[in-house]
Amino acid sequence: MSFIGMGIYGIFRRIGVPFVPAGILGGAILSLYTMMIGAGVSSIRALIMFLVRIGADMTGRDYDLPTSLGLAAAVICAWQPLYVTDAGFQLSFGAILGIWLLDPVIRELLKTAGKTLPGRLLNKLLESMSTSIAVSLFLMGPLLYFYFEVPPYSIFLNILVIPAMPLVMGAGLAGLAVGIVHPPAGGVLLQVCRGVLWMYDIVCTAAGSLPGSRIITGKPGMLWLAVYYTAIAVLCVIFHGITEKRRKEAAEKRRKTPGDRRKTGGGVLRIPGAVMILSAAVMTGACRAGYTCESGIRVTVLDVGQGDGIYIRGPSGENCFVDGGSSDVSLAGTYRIEPYLLSCAADTLDYVFLTHGDEDHINGIAELLEGQELGVRIRNLVLPPEEYLDEKLLAIGRTAIQNGTRVVSMTAGQSLENKKENFTVTCLGPENGSGLEPGNGASLVLGIRYKAFGMLLTGDCELEGERMLVEGGRLGEYPVLKAGHHGSKNSSSEQFLEIVRPVCAVVSAGRGNRYGHPHEETVERLLDIGCSVYTTQENGAVSLRSDGESIWIEK
Repeated sequence: MSFIGMGIYGIFRRIGVPFVPAGILGGAILSLYTMMIGAGVSSIRALIMFLVRIGADMTGRDYDLPTSLGLAAAVICAWQPLYVTDAGFQLSFGAILGIWLLDPVIRELLKTAGKTLPGRLLNKLLESMSTSIAVSLFLMGPLLYFYFEVPPYSIFLNILVIPAMPLVMGAGLAGLAVGIVHPPAGGVLLQVCRGVLWMYDIVCTAAGSLPGSRIITGKPGMLWLAVYYTAIAVLCVIFHGITEKRRKEAAEKRRKTPGDRRKTGGGVLRIPGAVMILSAAVMTGACRAGYTCESGIRVTVLDVGQGDGIYIRGPSGENCFVDGGSSDVSLAGTYRIEPYLLSCAADTLDYVFLTHGDEDHINGIAELLEGQELGVRIRNLVLPPEEYLDEKLLAIGRTAIQNGTRVVSMTAGQSLENKKENFTVTCLGPENGSGLEPGNGASLVLGIRYKAFGMLLTGDCELEGERMLVEGGRLGEYPVLKAGHHGSKNSSSEQFLEIVRPVCAVVSAGRGNRYGHPHEETVERLLDIGCSVYTTQENGAVSLRSDGESIWIEK
């Protein structure tokens, strides 16, 4: 945005407006625009830097980018200190730091000696790319930490998008101003904005459909980020140190031999830029590998409010999900489930199991199914047997088919099995022909086994469903229980618990939910058998890891 302000300021200066009026007009327009778009961190940063720039021009002083950037950061942090942890703050200031510190490094790496017209054009293109690459390298940390992905084509898209932004803003402001006096003429100017934005949409959509448009890495640890930025800082110091030394040597040589303008070779100056790009590639690959190559099994009961959402990563990297929805959190799929999956580098779910058709178990999965083109891919949707399907399950099945997901049903006794790792997901109920009505009682009940580890997932199964599980003879001991129906008093009966004998129970329930889940009676029954109880309303997401022998609980 500061570029836009400088463009406005430059226009006023070119038409003969003196320094002070031009600066005041430019600052006023940029201030109004900042208030219009909500005075975000990025716009405030740009406004402060612009004011420092025109202040330097009006007073005849040299403009110093680090000083203006530091002043902007100081003002914003004095106003709201916690902004320093905000993604917008880090991306906005990081982009400018990337241009200042890393652009010379990458420009040296991409520099060519072409003096013909094609060579000069190539140099211009590479100069544009160098800025984009420099910004991407510096913003790698915030991008991975907050968004868990790298968009590699953005380097090329920025070459198209950034130069056209002044045109969009200029045409928009001019259109608004002219439209007050002559609406048809203002409308013509605004069509320029529409055309450029339409071009943006087409180009970005096309880039998003290309293979490798998103590299999902998962969330990096702070140690990885510290190592990466330490490497960037060291390489930056080396580059600028060598550059400064050569500048002094060249100046001394010119002093001793006036007229000699020959440049010394700069091959060694290409090394820091190459190593920076390699460091970014290594961190991206290592971050993803840290999740995809994780040993053992991980089960996470997400905090989706009043609902269910359970992520399972198998010992061979299988990605499964059981239920996914909420009755008190809006867009739980978009803002709770998908971000967690991406933070674990799970860009594809091999199997999604839906236990029954209540909205607090399926509405988040419906969001994922409809947004697969740019979100998490779902390969297989697993539903209860046909006799237990209600209209909502049939509808979500149709949604899955329309979006390229295979739909299958699972009956009692069937299982998914990884014999090599001794990992199975078995359907324990409901039995065919049980007479249960579709709904809570006919919830799909799943048993997970990995060596000595076992976990029972019961959906919203209550007393009648539990009784049939007991009579069906498929039930056994499971060290971990996901309590049925959010800890309702009508679930986890004494007879049921005597067979399952859990040592740990997890309850998924919303804070202050209107049902009072988990009910006190259920918690007492669990505690009476020596079972530890964890609830998402108190602990947030509850994650369990196991090597097949021991269990580690993270909350």
